[in-house]
Amino acid sequence: MRIFYFLSVLVGLLSSSDVSGQGRFLLPEGEKSIKIKAKVVNNLMIIPVQVNGLELSFLLDTGVRSTILFGVDADYQLELNNKSTVWLRGAGDGKPSKAIKSTHNIINIGSAAAINQTVYYIPDSSQNFSPRLGFPVHGIIGYSLLKDLGVEMRYDKALVKLYLPEVFKKKKCRSCVTIPFELKEGKPYVDLNLVDNNQELRAKLLLDSGSGDALWLFEETHDGIEVSKNSFKDHLGLGLNGEVLGSRSRIKELKLGDFALNHVNVAYPDSSSLEYLNGVSYRNGSLGSEVLRRFTVYLDYDSKTLKLKKNKYFDNPFRYNRSGLVVEHTGFELVAGLDYRIQKTSTTNDYSLSSGKTVFLATHTIEFPQLQLKPNYEIAAIRENSPGAEAGLNVGDRIIKLNGRDVTKLDLNDIAKYFYRDEGEILRLKVDRKGYVFTCKLKLRKLLEGPH
Repeated sequence: MRIFYFLSVLVGLLSSSDVSGQGRFLLPEGEKSIKIKAKVVNNLMIIPVQVNGLELSFLLDTGVRSTILFGVDADYQLELNNKSTVWLRGAGDGKPSKAIKSTHNIINIGSAAAINQTVYYIPDSSQNFSPRLGFPVHGIIGYSLLKDLGVEMRYDKALVKLYLPEVFKKKKCRSCVTIPFELKEGKPYVDLNLVDNNQELRAKLLLDSGSGDALWLFEETHDGIEVSKNSFKDHLGLGLNGEVLGSRSRIKELKLGDFALNHVNVAYPDSSSLEYLNGVSYRNGSLGSEVLRRFTVYLDYDSKTLKLKKNKYFDNPFRYNRSGLVVEHTGFELVAGLDYRIQKTSTTNDYSLSSGKTVFLATHTIEFPQLQLKPNYEIAAIRENSPGAEAGLNVGDRIIKLNGRDVTKLDLNDIAKYFYRDEGEILRLKVDRKGYVFTCKLKLRKLLEGPH
């Protein structure tokens, strides 16, 4: 609900045979479906995946064709087969990323398995977006899984179900809307109606569960798509090739079949961040997980249909970051502390319980020296002219306390929730700037017209 980061990847060097020539994902004999317990981190669905027997965490991303692995400071020993070097290009303002192409790998997701899988490994740990999520994510998987099995994504239950295609087609959902999509290069595109700048238009959007935002629209791809006056400049997220910048605003309405969402957040990325899309003229933007999380999502790549069923999040308002601060998890710090344990010794030698007299206890507190790992949270980016900038904060400042709470007892999502509070709320931060500790206050400010 609270994040605006995404990974959108275009791998220009990949051929269709990379995926079509792979082994299929299969369920165990006799099984019609299986359940996968997931984690929903800042709108994104993270599932456990094994690569050649190694336990990892992957983002389930409908916006990618190929399976991609990231280096995470060598915290796992990954054994890949048949390796060669390639270059990947994706969203952001950086240069193409070096990757290792590996074939003939085995991937397991729950009890589902596939052999002869191709993966692309990016060894540079700086390319990994785990710090922005505050949770270790080792890779992303999309089409190679979705082409073989029907998928049900339950954001409200943090659950993914995989079905045999023939079983999935027979699954009934009376309260669902059905939206057809087309597959281009292994990625699903839906045509949806929306009202932008008081003009109704129909946009072709990439269905992108790997984006934590609600909606992205690309200027100059449609006559009715342009940044409105009711907008502000912001850091939109982290792409494969660096920071993605652009503007944030709202559209009046987004229609998904019979369902309508009002006052939907929208981002307009700068053209410099999307140079990798040159030549992709059929796309007007992306539909992300800030919308998808409001539904149970049924994806059938075989019949090219998307089914949506409202869940408990459907009526939640669309909010945005009013602080201007982007915070990331930057590892752990070893902190010395004391573990206090209490021992009690009864002194009942001279007094019996039956006598009715008081029983005395001698209490002893014993100190045990202890080392603890505590997470570090640093400011990764600051929006210009924002409350965070006006408070004098800098990129690299480490947050120690937030409204009196020790942030080492919070996760990144808990911290982000403070930034999405109502206009006028005061945040009090205790900050460490290279050993200099100070406190500051910032007042959340409304930037967009309309509710929330």
